[in-house]
Amino acid sequence: MYAEVMITLNALINYCLLSFTNKMGTFQQTKVRLWISAFVGGFLIVLFGGSLLSIIGTFICMILMAFGFNRSNWLLAASNCIIAALFAGGLLTVIQPWLKLVNSYIVFAILIVALLGSLSGVYKNWFRINLKGVKEMYRSKVKLMIFGNEIVLESYTDTGNQCMETLSGKPVHFVSSKKLASAIPPKLWAFLNDFDGSNPSQISEVPKEFQQDVRLIRLATVQSENTWAVGIKMDNIRMIQETECALPPCYLVLTKNSHHFPRQTEAILHASTLFVQQSRGVMLCS
Repeated sequence: MYAEVMITLNALINYCLLSFTNKMGTFQQTKVRLWISAFVGGFLIVLFGGSLLSIIGTFICMILMAFGFNRSNWLLAASNCIIAALFAGGLLTVIQPWLKLVNSYIVFAILIVALLGSLSGVYKNWFRINLKGVKEMYRSKVKLMIFGNEIVLESYTDTGNQCMETLSGKPVHFVSSKKLASAIPPKLWAFLNDFDGSNPSQISEVPKEFQQDVRLIRLATVQSENTWAVGIKMDNIRMIQETECALPPCYLVLTKNSHHFPRQTEAILHASTLFVQQSRGVMLCS
C-alpha cells in the first residue's frame, strides 16, 4: 500500500511539472501523454530509489516520453521542467515546516494544491510579460477542417483576445459566421442562430448529434458584463504564412457582426497564437 501511495503522489507532482513545461514551451502535448509520462516517472523513482543516477535516468525517460526525441524540443522541455522543479522544491521547503502537526495525507494534498496554484500563477505572469513585448497584430491565413469541409480564412492575432474555455483552458478564436455558413450542418446552424447569449440554459437544446462538438463559452464585454456564446470544438486548425503551422486545439465562436473586424479579416485569433508563431521553427510546422 505504501508503494502505491508514493507512486501516486510522485505521479501527481510529475504531472504538475510536465503540464507547466507543456504550456511554457507551447508543445501542445495531450493530457493523456503527460499523465502516462508522469506515472512512469513516479513508478521508476519508487522502483529504483532516490539516488542521483536514478533521478537523472527517470527525468530523461519522463521528458522523452512526454515531448519526444527531437533535440530542440527535448532541450527546451528539460530546461523548463528543471526551472519548474527548482521553483516547486523551494516552495515546498518553505511550506512544509508549517504543516508538521497535520496528517501526512492532508499535507500532501495541500502541497500539491499549492504547487498547482503557484505554477499556474507563474505561467499567467509569464504570458502577460511576453504579451507586452508584442507591438503589432499579426496577420495571416488560417485553414480549418470543420465538419468535413476545408475553409481558409484571412485572420489576425489580437493581443486583446485572451478568451479561454474555462474547463479545458483551450483558446477561443472568433470567426465570421458568414464564412462558415456553408460548412455548418443545418440543424446546428439553426441552433446557433437562435441562441440567446443572456440565456445560457439554451445550451441544453443543442441537437443531440452535436453535443460533443460544442461548449458554452463565457465572454466578458467592454462594460465588464458577462454574456455567453457557443464554441465549436476545433482540433484541426493550421496557420499559413511562409509555412503551415499547426495551432493548438481550440474553440471557434461565430460572430454575426464581423464587419467590425479590422483590416477586412475574417477571424480574430487568440493572443497565444503569437507565441506559436514565434516558436514555429521548433514546434509543429511543416
